[in-house]
Amino acid sequence: MLDIHITEFYNDMARILVTLYRHFPRQVSVYIEDISGPDTPDEYGLHSDRHMACFNAVLWLTDEGLMRYSDHERSLAVNHCVLTLDGFRLLSHIDPVVGGVSRIDELRLALQEGSSDMTEEVLRQVLMAHRPNR
Repeated sequence: MLDIHITEFYNDMARILVTLYRHFPRQVSVYIEDISGPDTPDEYGLHSDRHMACFNAVLWLTDEGLMRYSDHERSLAVNHCVLTLDGFRLLSHIDPVVGGVSRIDELRLALQEGSSDMTEEVLRQVLMAHRPNR
């Protein structure tokens, strides 16, 4: 069974983390449509499932301690986002097994090539190495 929502989650997470790494250590706003694509709210103004899944990926990354933010504008944008120390370390990690390439470089390459499988594999490594403080 193909779980497309999990593939989208990994792709959203990769775009969010790459954006935050590119601006590190500056705090930036993350606009959900920049990550998930254009939103198509329904006749009541409710965001699409796709948009809300991306917004919740941001919340999940925060809950897991990989990033933090100060506030959000409804579910349109998340303000003053920055990687945590854990997030920065995990993305900066250089794996000698893959030729001395950092995880962030692997993620950038996966996104550039449009490879969901590669994106998922890199993020699985990040998540396996992550030890959240709970």
